[in-house]
Amino acid sequence: MSEEQHQYYLNLINLLLTCTQDQEIEILQANPDLHDTNLVRTILTAASNLIKQKDFNSANRLMNIAGVRLGVYLHSSGIYKRAESDKLFNQGTQQFQGSQFDSALKLWKQAMAIDWVIGDRQREGGCLNSIGQAYYSQGEYKKAISCLEQAVSIAKNIGYREGEAQSSNWLGSAYGSLGYYQKAIQYHQAALKFYQDIGDCKQQGDVCNNLGNAYRYLGEYSLARRYNLQALIIAKKSKDDKLKTSSLANLGLTLGSIGKRKKSIKYHEQCLKIARKIKDEYLEATALGNLGGVYQSLGKYQTAIEYQQQDLAIAIKIKDRKLKSNALDSIGTIYYKCGEHKKAIDYILRSLNISRQIEDRQGQSSSLVNLGTIYQDLRQLQESFKCFESSLTIKKEIGDVLGEAICLGNLGNFYFLNHQYQEAIKYYEQDLKIVEEIGSRQGEVNAFCSLGAAYYALGDIHLSLYYSRKALVIAEKDESLFVLGTCLHNIGYAHFLQGMIEEARDILYRAVCAWESLRADLRDAEKISIFEGHSISYLLLQEVLVALNRQEEALEVAERGRTRAFVELLIKRKVQPGINLNQISWPSSQKIREIAHCQNYTIVEYSIVDSGNKLLIWVILPNGIIQLFQKDIKSLQKQNISLSSLVTQARDFLNIAETKQNESILTNTQPSLANRDRYPYLQQLYQFLIEPIKHLLPTKPEVSIVIVPQSILFLVPFSALQNSEGEFLIERYTTLTIPSIQVLELTHKRSTQVSKTFLEALVVGNPKMPTIPLTEPPVELRDLPWAKTEANAIAPLLNTQAITGSDATKAYITPQMSQARLIHLATHGLLDDIRQLGIPGAVALAPSDEDNGFLTAGEIYDLELNAELVVLSACSTGQGKITGDGVVGLSRCLIAAGVKSVIVSLWSVGDLSTALMMVKFYQIFQQGVAAAIALNEAQRWLLGINKTELAAWVKTNEQFFDATLKMSLCRRLNQLDDSAKPFANPRHWAAFFAIGK
Repeated sequence: MSEEQHQYYLNLINLLLTCTQDQEIEILQANPDLHDTNLVRTILTAASNLIKQKDFNSANRLMNIAGVRLGVYLHSSGIYKRAESDKLFNQGTQQFQGSQFDSALKLWKQAMAIDWVIGDRQREGGCLNSIGQAYYSQGEYKKAISCLEQAVSIAKNIGYREGEAQSSNWLGSAYGSLGYYQKAIQYHQAALKFYQDIGDCKQQGDVCNNLGNAYRYLGEYSLARRYNLQALIIAKKSKDDKLKTSSLANLGLTLGSIGKRKKSIKYHEQCLKIARKIKDEYLEATALGNLGGVYQSLGKYQTAIEYQQQDLAIAIKIKDRKLKSNALDSIGTIYYKCGEHKKAIDYILRSLNISRQIEDRQGQSSSLVNLGTIYQDLRQLQESFKCFESSLTIKKEIGDVLGEAICLGNLGNFYFLNHQYQEAIKYYEQDLKIVEEIGSRQGEVNAFCSLGAAYYALGDIHLSLYYSRKALVIAEKDESLFVLGTCLHNIGYAHFLQGMIEEARDILYRAVCAWESLRADLRDAEKISIFEGHSISYLLLQEVLVALNRQEEALEVAERGRTRAFVELLIKRKVQPGINLNQISWPSSQKIREIAHCQNYTIVEYSIVDSGNKLLIWVILPNGIIQLFQKDIKSLQKQNISLSSLVTQARDFLNIAETKQNESILTNTQPSLANRDRYPYLQQLYQFLIEPIKHLLPTKPEVSIVIVPQSILFLVPFSALQNSEGEFLIERYTTLTIPSIQVLELTHKRSTQVSKTFLEALVVGNPKMPTIPLTEPPVELRDLPWAKTEANAIAPLLNTQAITGSDATKAYITPQMSQARLIHLATHGLLDDIRQLGIPGAVALAPSDEDNGFLTAGEIYDLELNAELVVLSACSTGQGKITGDGVVGLSRCLIAAGVKSVIVSLWSVGDLSTALMMVKFYQIFQQGVAAAIALNEAQRWLLGINKTELAAWVKTNEQFFDATLKMSLCRRLNQLDDSAKPFANPRHWAAFFAIGK
């Protein structure tokens, strides 16, 4: 229409709004030339604008004029035809299927206006139903509910039961999306009854799936599974492939929710197979996205990304923007889990942009929460807060009450992490009020736990206990082990602080049992994660037992809380295959005595308790005596440092920052042997870790010290700890490290077993370096020229040839590892989870056409190794990820794969000193000396040898050294006096330590 004609319509509308109702007919009759479809559309648009302005009376008056006054006239004049309504409705359906929701809404509203005017109530209700679906797809659940309720009302008034059931089913989904699950179930049940009455199997299946979803969100998993299975049975009977895929998908989601992820994957794979068979790309993309979600929950991030990328590709191909947005958001979340924050933000922002374009409010809110979490992780707190607040605003606007509660909890967590506990409590209380109103038990228990933690942080033990107990009541009824463990820990801690020690002990034992019950269906990496998150309960229980003077029981708990996943893996794979994991227990104090006696070890086990303010040090002597020493380390607070930062400072003082180049560490810049007081951090660590127990340490050289660290103590170079006289620990004692006493026993048992090997030694040095995947931009590892020199020096000693450069491919090296008695790998040992398999660590080998060159921890687990010894020499191979289950890294997976002893390093090595020490080590080891003893002797040799002695030794062994090494050594020695000790600095020898026998 022209602007002039449009103005005529507006003038008429203004007249109608200002006249009395009696004058309406007179005014309309005075303007017959304006009675057409455009007038109705203009009136409806004006009414919509008045609603936005909250002028509901005027809007209703205009709607009444369009529907009653004009309706009678237009209907009698035959201007509107059903064909036009059909055309508009079908066009809207096409737009909806292409995720063009705004266009669909516009067309369906126009169709509805026609149906309204011509009095076709059934078609009017159908339009309202479709409009409700469009709003639902946009995440505008309040608007969806308004339309769908009108559709239900119309269907009821005209007795159109099928339309009532259809709209009720959608209405249930809309209420479910807002967190009103009981109301959702009521509508779904009403729809189901109708479809059962008329025998419509297809619709029964759809409604059963929706009921399953509602019960799953409620946490009623048995009911959810029952309805999912009912839908699947219907699909199979009716041979409806689309219904079958949705039923299988929902079953997979339900099983995934209760931790049965292998079965979940099976169902999603069936979905994918059917979708591809029937060539339904939307269902195919959905199945791929679901598989990506399960693999993400398993920690298999590379596989998850591959599935989500396929999902994304299909979404782009079929031009489904909502599907595309979801895939981008999922990929971003996975990259966040991988630590790739920049890439994660990029993907999620792209998802957010699409959600805004298609006005998907729920999608926007989800992306904002994910962005807020990442920004919080990056300590960009203001950006984080803005995202959480924006998400909350959307949830309020669309009426998603459960989502609103979750956002309030997120904002509470934000303030809690920033130590603004009173502000956090305000948000937690708002969260609690909502979840109590809607009956979300999971929401209630989360809010109670949060409030308990906040009040504890404020020092209000009574209120902390009050909320923790309320959470406990729900957790016990719901049998939620995770929440149960959290509540019991908090209550136990509160009792301990109140001096109720016996009560605290009983409750904390219950907490520990709850954590351990969570382990049944978990894979190894997940078991580690559990103990990482909940090891605090074991530490607190140790502290409680010590307060009760039950010192040996406390030691048993210390062992119980260490390396459980590792111990189970060792026993099941290598010691007693086929054993039921429930039969595996931790060692008693008597068993610990036997281990120390049988192996003639002095065992020293550490626990850091009281929030890092106290050390518990157990010493177990070969004669069976167990003594506990407590060392208060609060004095560190006066220096404004912690034990963790002291360890870091000690490492930094040794110039072992990973970014430093080896050759930049010159001898004349290092503390000399004559000035040993230049190692104050090592001396301070000696005062805390060794001084309290030094009188119990062995005086006989044949008795070794087994050190069982905990947490940050795994990074301590114990051999380099220095007493007040300047003497290093290694100069007096032979030490080896083990993650737990039980692991010591298991590795000892395996060391007595005879293994068949066909290859004496496998020596690898400086392979052609691969590129790290999942990084942006891709990072190629730096070359290690000294590693090649080292490998070439060692190989002749072991009667073999070193494999270096492009020859040292993963495909060539891996099969040989299973056959070798000795394995020496002088290459990068990465700490990161390269393929995101859940266990960090990878050995860098040369890439080939078949692989990227990384031999990951997960792949090493799957090998059957028979080696007596593996030496990992180069970059930080012994660190791994420090968890409550010990050092999780390459050493752990090698021992689990069958290796009897492993030598690794605490920091990057691989220079001249390493090559010299390794040659000396193998000379001693080849004489039948145990690996740990041979390593200690080689370290003492490198520490003590002077310039003259070293030159003579190199001349005697010159057949092992190439020209590069000789020239470098010559340059270094020329700078020194004859009596100088060129490698006395612990940086050169203290990195290496032995694990195992």
